[in-house]
Amino acid sequence: MSDGTRQTGGRGLRLAQPELTLTPRGEGSDPRLVELVRLLARRAARECYEEQVKDRRKKRS
Repeated sequence: MSDGTRQTGGRGLRLAQPELTLTPRGEGSDPRLVELVRLLARRAARECYEEQVKDRRKKRS
């Protein structure tokens, strides 16, 4: 320990591998994140369209 580094005990909370990494590693994007973005974009587009239809119906009445 004279060089300034600290040794860790055997009870540390270190995982061998992370379950999910948000930084891109290797090729392309995480397909789960891509699918999530597509799902959220479809939902937002559907809500926007429904709001526009509702506004048009109010103008006609």
